[in-house]
Amino acid sequence: MSPQTSRRFRTARRIQAAAVALASRHGLANVTTEAIAQKAEISTRTFFNHYPYKEAAIMGPPPDYPADAAERFASSTGRLIDDLNILIESHLSRFRGDREMVAQITRLASQDQKVAALFSSAILARRAQMRELLKRRLPDTDNRKIEILAAAIVGATNGATREWVTGPDDDLISLARSYLGLIVNSAELLND
Repeated sequence: MSPQTSRRFRTARRIQAAAVALASRHGLANVTTEAIAQKAEISTRTFFNHYPYKEAAIMGPPPDYPADAAERFASSTGRLIDDLNILIESHLSRFRGDREMVAQITRLASQDQKVAALFSSAILARRAQMRELLKRRLPDTDNRKIEILAAAIVGATNGATREWVTGPDDDLISLARSYLGLIVNSAELLND
């Protein structure tokens, strides 16, 4: 990440933290972009350089898979589950220190339709990204299987994240590995 990209990302995250804190405290309907900018110690213009509206600021920068880890996953020839665990650990480890903020975003998504739509859109974008990584890694695999596997992986990761923000377990990576391991066990239920 270049210094400019890194600085832009840090500013976007600072805006997100301000937006989430204000919306959690006062309710999203009572928060303005000006108030978010003031709390983030930036100008309103800088706010709009990063986000088109306050709900987008709540969601923050797109939670894409880290580019270097995604590339290693797509080009690796190891066991799929092992490489998947490495990719997901690289992805989720960036959020370890943000448990409360992720919980607040989840609550806000359950209270506001626009945030909920953005939340769903982010999940679909991650699923599309996983689908493309799996296609690159498994080019001769039936696309229907790729689609199902991508949905299961993202579903497992989201399930682990929901449990992490609401339950007593504070080890997000361990939860994610556990949920990913359930994919095979869950598929076996179809034969019962």
